[in-house]
Amino acid sequence: MKTIIFIRHAKSSWRYQLSDEKRPLNKRGLLDAEFMSSLDIVKSLQPDAVFCSTAKRSRETCRFFLKNAIPPETEVHYSDQLYDLSGAGLEAFINTMDSSLSNVFIFGHNNALTAIVNAKGDQYIENIPTCGIVKINFKTNSWSECSKGIVELKLFPKNLNP
Repeated sequence: MKTIIFIRHAKSSWRYQLSDEKRPLNKRGLLDAEFMSSLDIVKSLQPDAVFCSTAKRSRETCRFFLKNAIPPETEVHYSDQLYDLSGAGLEAFINTMDSSLSNVFIFGHNNALTAIVNAKGDQYIENIPTCGIVKINFKTNSWSECSKGIVELKLFPKNLNP
């Protein structure tokens, strides 16, 4: 079995005139990333490896999860291929992941994440919000055969925050 936990970066700032890839998290994004990464259910997911977009907002979001939820010995990889807004790069990335990995976190962007989750999952999700988490299980031993899986978990900050 293969499992992917997709995590959209937390809310980013538009305050500064920066290129899209260099935008940091805003105050709400920092709070959401801290909150979501501190949930017991997220801590229980225990990935074999973490893959993250090279965009600043994704790396900042990932750092909260590395601090709060992911064991320090877990492999972390940053890839330009995950700085993808359409889904084609993300799809190609998934198909070529190391077959020895069974359970991975992928930190990325919309519209790619929502498109891939809807293509590969058994539930339609209109939009994965910032810092949203979706876990999909696939009954296969090959990443390239992860075509249809079962959405086991959806965690969205707006549904959890008081």
